[in-house]
Amino acid sequence: MMRSLFSGVSGLKGHQTRMDVIGNNIANVNTTGFKSSRTTFADTFSQTTSGASSPTGNLGGTNPKQIGLGANVSSIDLIFTDGSVQSTGKNTDLCLSGNGLFVVNQGNQTFYTRNGAFEFDAEGNYVMPGSGLFVQGWTAQDGVLNTSGAVGNITIPSGKTMAAKMTDIATYTNNLNASIDGYEIAGILVSYADGTSETVSSYEPTAAGSITLGLSSGGMIKLDETAEYSFQTGQAVTGKTLYTSKIESIEATTDGTVKLTLASTGSGAEVEGYTAPTLSSGTYKLGDTYTLTGVIQEGGVITDGSEEGMTELTVKLTDEQIVKFKVPTPTPFTYQDGDTVSFDFKISQIEAAAKAKVTTENGYTAVLSETLSVTSADQKYARKGTAEDGTVVSVSHEGNGYSFHGKQVKSTTITTKDGKTLSGLLGKDYSAGNMFYPSVTTTVEAYDSEGSHHSVPVLFTKTGSNTWELSLVGGADTATIEESDGSVTTVTLEKTALVFDELGGYVSGGGTLTFNYSDDNGAKDAQKVTLNLGALTQYAGTSTIYGSANGNAAGSLSSISIDSSGIITGTYTNGIKQAEAQVAVAQFNNASGLTKTGNSLYQESNNSGTANVKTAADLGVTITGSALEMSNVDIANEFSDMIITQRGFQSNSKIITVSDELLETVINMKR
Repeated sequence: MMRSLFSGVSGLKGHQTRMDVIGNNIANVNTTGFKSSRTTFADTFSQTTSGASSPTGNLGGTNPKQIGLGANVSSIDLIFTDGSVQSTGKNTDLCLSGNGLFVVNQGNQTFYTRNGAFEFDAEGNYVMPGSGLFVQGWTAQDGVLNTSGAVGNITIPSGKTMAAKMTDIATYTNNLNASIDGYEIAGILVSYADGTSETVSSYEPTAAGSITLGLSSGGMIKLDETAEYSFQTGQAVTGKTLYTSKIESIEATTDGTVKLTLASTGSGAEVEGYTAPTLSSGTYKLGDTYTLTGVIQEGGVITDGSEEGMTELTVKLTDEQIVKFKVPTPTPFTYQDGDTVSFDFKISQIEAAAKAKVTTENGYTAVLSETLSVTSADQKYARKGTAEDGTVVSVSHEGNGYSFHGKQVKSTTITTKDGKTLSGLLGKDYSAGNMFYPSVTTTVEAYDSEGSHHSVPVLFTKTGSNTWELSLVGGADTATIEESDGSVTTVTLEKTALVFDELGGYVSGGGTLTFNYSDDNGAKDAQKVTLNLGALTQYAGTSTIYGSANGNAAGSLSSISIDSSGIITGTYTNGIKQAEAQVAVAQFNNASGLTKTGNSLYQESNNSGTANVKTAADLGVTITGSALEMSNVDIANEFSDMIITQRGFQSNSKIITVSDELLETVINMKR
């Protein structure tokens, strides 16, 4: 009789536990990343009243007689199926699909979660905002991720900057049209800058322009017609004339002093007893005004009349010299002892010592290696190389177009045998009877060390079967680019013929662009950009050639995005996108064995296995950005289970009620 009572009690307890689990599931129906649980029952130990017997010759076998003693909770299982993906529009939210969990950290404690409601804190740390736990992953270095190392906190500061990077490689891909049409040349029309033109059968232009030397001292000097050639890389320029230009001004320095000779301005005062001082600062130009200032001494005003020069002042100048001024007339004046007076004089001669600086009309400033006397406004200075200039490290040609028959060429027009009229290149040789091929024009976008952008057109021109020639604007090897800030960039192309085999594959050929900059008097370093052409093909069809270069301008982080592998990509104001970090994912052999710690967090248990922390792609899971995983609770199923649990509880309570009535009947038998 008592056994049924205890069986009913065990059933009540079991169904109460099941109801607790169902209640928790329903309570978390809208909890982000929540995983529902289920309760399973098992019968308890059975009391055996008689054991089983085996069959005999005259009698069959019998089964054991056992009375069960109730039920208990066998397990409470965590159901780790995926929840629905809910888009949020917040770019820092993540939804994980598959067998994996996000890794978060607090001090020495590591937790795991399916709740991907993350965001960046005030210091740029990627965290769970409700608890402040740090999301774990790998942080990139200059856009390069290394996911083989240990995970750590992800930190991406707002306004993070990207330094400028100088371009050094431009890579070309895709195809050059092998069947590009060629035309036999019948004649060449040459148009000149002076408005005239002529038709010729052979055109061989001469490049016009100037030569700029790059020196080991860091300077860049443009030569003129007075330069003493030749100049060779690696050789010193000491003693060689580099340019000759009209003197603009002289600057006095501590080591290079200046003395001035003064003359009356024509209607100004005359001075007696003045000795020009040695000046160690200031910039002076022949014909400019120089002012003498001083104080009239006691008894220092003498006049013999109102005519010019009849009034004389004795003045102590600021440099302590005592001089006499003859005052011009008819300018009205009043002078008395102690007055401060100033008179303007014209600089008629400048005596500059070695180490003073001379600035010339061509914009260059040079340090004098010997004394210089400037006596004429049209006087020129011949700049010669010094030991401080060092040696020649580069020679750049600055193009100024092309000349032919002694005239500057404006354009060339090719007339073909079949009557077509095509535009030719200014810098390429043409002859009647030869073949003319139109050029394929590309553009190399290069950045210098300061992040300034330069666009350089690079032309590909077919020269024969399976061979092409590289050139710059107009078919030249040198091009001049006028930048928006007024500076001039000279680009030189050092190239070899581009050759393909009979199957259209690349065989050989390439080129190097050399940039020489004129800004800051040539202070910016020269730059070389290698043209990598190994990926090009030559098949019949269309020319789809495309060139892309490395390097970038400086920029700051403007936005981030996260892909399905958990890679956080930053977009910068310079248009560059680069990897900033990657979110780590942990996988367990038995995720259902994890221990819940609250706040949607889990920790390892003895039966979960050890965390295998890798990237989402390595573990075969998917991350959805700007979305969260909803709870996997099936509300309809939970309501059904709740009804079943209620009926089970009621049935077990009925066992207790009936058992109680039976006991009562037994007790009443004595009465």
